[in-house]
Amino acid sequence: MNDQVKRLLELRRLQNNREGKTALVVSVCSGKGGTGKSFVSLNLAYKLARLNKKVLVIDFDFNLSNLHLLLNETVKEPLSDFFNQKVTFDELIYRYNDNLHLIFGDSGSNNFPKITNDLIEYFFIHLEKASRNYDFVFIDSAAGADSNTMYQISRSDLNLIVASPEPTAIMDAYVLIKLITEQSIDKRYMNMPENIIIINKADDKEEGEQAFQNLSTAVRHFLNKEIILLGVIGHDRTAYKSITNQELLVEHYPNSMAALQIDDLARRFLNIAQMANNSQLLNQKS
Repeated sequence: MNDQVKRLLELRRLQNNREGKTALVVSVCSGKGGTGKSFVSLNLAYKLARLNKKVLVIDFDFNLSNLHLLLNETVKEPLSDFFNQKVTFDELIYRYNDNLHLIFGDSGSNNFPKITNDLIEYFFIHLEKASRNYDFVFIDSAAGADSNTMYQISRSDLNLIVASPEPTAIMDAYVLIKLITEQSIDKRYMNMPENIIIINKADDKEEGEQAFQNLSTAVRHFLNKEIILLGVIGHDRTAYKSITNQELLVEHYPNSMAALQIDDLARRFLNIAQMANNSQLLNQKS
């Protein structure tokens, strides 16, 4: 790491408080692959953008990224170019429309650098400045709980965990919550729930809600923590069609069952964001 990066990290460590408005940074994560995390991230972000919120979505699945594939986009400035100091942070940003912007990752790059916590912190220093232009930043995490993902989660304000109803996915979500709980994290929003759950690919609402109850019971009993259900997204062939056609579901199939369910999730998410803003104001006054 060169001297410029070291100086930025040292400056960040000397700062105790953030100044000015910054976006709510949300890690969208999952205990295992295949839950539809990237699909949920992108469609939820698009719906929030349609509700006149400015959203930045970042593909943080290092060198196994796929957000660009869901949109049928060619990546011109991938995340590795920033880490290798070939482009500026602003040059990474792809503007899908006025309110929805994205940062794409890499897929199988031979030049992808070794990711360390210092490199992730370097990214967050630049993100913190850029986030003043947004209401929300969604970080589409790698599945699981490797050290990079856990450090990235520790630098976020809220965790949005996507799980599917099968027992293995619920168990993996529990393990992820356990690891998050064990981390010592100073949250910017002290009154916020740390972990909000979306159950995806449910056969019906009842199956999704039962899966959440199983997860919630385990978290409450073993971790003495509470989690919140944001909502359930059901199996919908139109969702599969949107993925194979590389189209956004909520943009191209807005009246499909899953798109309407994502509409509901977006409105509930905005209520949680309002709680965050109120909490931030209270913390500033105290």
